[in-house]
Amino acid sequence: MSSLHIRSLGQLPNSIWALNATQVRDLTASLSPTPGGGSISVFTATLGLALVHKGASISLKRSGEDIARREALVELCETVTSTLAVMSRFADDDSEAFQGYLEARSLPRSTQEEKTLRDVAMSAAILRATRVPIASAKEICSALEQAERAVGLADRHLLTDIVGGVLIMKAAVDAALLNVDANVGYVDEETRGALQQERAELARASEVRAASVLEAYHARIEEFSGAAATP
Repeated sequence: MSSLHIRSLGQLPNSIWALNATQVRDLTASLSPTPGGGSISVFTATLGLALVHKGASISLKRSGEDIARREALVELCETVTSTLAVMSRFADDDSEAFQGYLEARSLPRSTQEEKTLRDVAMSAAILRATRVPIASAKEICSALEQAERAVGLADRHLLTDIVGGVLIMKAAVDAALLNVDANVGYVDEETRGALQQERAELARASEVRAASVLEAYHARIEEFSGAAATP
């Protein structure tokens, strides 16, 4: 067995954000149930948005006397900072939701009363484990919209950081929504339909937004290339 699976990680903090990078890697690779795909999707999406913030904040520092652009970058940096905080919480929410499911599943079921209580707890836990990735994906879609604004405002040499962050976030949406697919079959039929519709809308929204960012990116690169080629 790989050493990553048998290494003792000791007593760890509850939040993924209190771990160092090595601990995140090793805990993800370990037999521990968390962090799993949902938490790591949001974790990586947050790093992707951090790259967007980098591009915007460095551009702000170099914005010079262009007051309108400077004000737009200030507003964008503030918005991204707020989104980073919200998105970060979803990484822990996902782990907590899965832990809640494991706790519900481990409840006793020797008597009919215990079985009933366990079924109620399981249903609530499954519903939460389905809603959290949807909420996470929704927040990431908002972040993609902010990234599109950043592509139009940032210095050209910082666009690769921003677009790299966008590609990470788009992949994170796809990965997070896999958890919806895994869980939604266990919720009641009426709720299932609403969740599936929301899941489909988020998948489409992230695809459209990421494509729009890439289009804006290529337009700016071509604009620069054309200007550079002009004698």
